[in-house]
Amino acid sequence: MIKTALRVVTLALCAIIGLWAVGHGFALAAMANAPTHEDMLQYLLEVSVSIAGGVCVLSVAVEQLICWRTHRKEGGLI
Repeated sequence: MIKTALRVVTLALCAIIGLWAVGHGFALAAMANAPTHEDMLQYLLEVSVSIAGGVCVLSVAVEQLICWRTHRKEGGLI
């Protein structure tokens, strides 16, 4: 019972954090005011890291869901 609750909480946190990071990256990219030339590299880095990090965290959530569904009957996964 505790293992299942831990899995659900972890999956939900990964999904929420991943969606927030991707949304934050797209919101930054869609901002109307363009940064100055000096800030452009920092701006692009922040947008790309936010989107890529969110996608990575979402992929972890998907992998957790797949592992949970396939190993649930065996009980071999945490």
